[in-house]
Amino acid sequence: MSRMEHKSFLPQTEATAKKRLHNGIEIYQNNEGETEFLYNEIFQKEMYFKHGITLPEHGTVMDVGANIGMFTLYVSSKSNCKVYAFEPLPPTFELLEMNTSLLPRVTTVNVGLSNEIKEAEFAFFPTMSTDSVQIRYRENHDQDLRYGLINHYRDHFDDPRMLNRFVDQMMSPKFLNEQIHRCKLTTISEMIRYYDMNPIDLLKIDVEKSEFEVLEGIEPEDWGKIRQIVMEVHGLDGEQISRLENIFRTNGFNVVIDYYEDLNIPNYFNVYAMNQMYISAG
Repeated sequence: MSRMEHKSFLPQTEATAKKRLHNGIEIYQNNEGETEFLYNEIFQKEMYFKHGITLPEHGTVMDVGANIGMFTLYVSSKSNCKVYAFEPLPPTFELLEMNTSLLPRVTTVNVGLSNEIKEAEFAFFPTMSTDSVQIRYRENHDQDLRYGLINHYRDHFDDPRMLNRFVDQMMSPKFLNEQIHRCKLTTISEMIRYYDMNPIDLLKIDVEKSEFEVLEGIEPEDWGKIRQIVMEVHGLDGEQISRLENIFRTNGFNVVIDYYEDLNIPNYFNVYAMNQMYISAG
């Protein structure tokens, strides 16, 4: 038997659905389970702040793949940093704006980050907005969606069979409700120039399989402007991990790549990179 009624997990029908987080912050959300998951990762586990990654009291933070703004809210609650939050998908960006509208040091930008200025189609999943993905990476994405749903809702079920039946229901076209959006993309270097960001104290990246594209959008002269980078990466094999390590080390960063055991998702890693130039200066 489930611990809660299934209907409480289904996506909200209006963007104005609001939730009070455990720390008292009120947030507009796509759905209850996803909000709880993000809060647990970012506020409780503080998963982005390991292996020496720190948040300065004052500084500049880029939140690439901001979703509904949970990481931006975390940074704003812990510091006086200026945050630039980037989210390409219009339905999610609307919630991001609503959640950060009262924060004067937050700038929201309705674009995604990539290796060039262009447009691309995205698959948007209202029930799992954090797993929305560029169409070019959509193939074989169902496994990731399933793992994500299981991790989002496992604490609400005593019986694994009931959990799997519920996830089967959520994976059906009726509830997955996949939507296609054409979104604008730009590069980190373009945004550095446009917003005159130097230095960037922390660059956070969570872009569902587009990670290499985002890093390719950092021009050689701009790597030195970035002090710290944290990112999630998905579906990487050994060769791709080596490639990722080489990108950071070639550009002067110490890097740690951790398998994210908590989620029990194959080939799911967190990356923590620190610019050697700033480590030496410190």
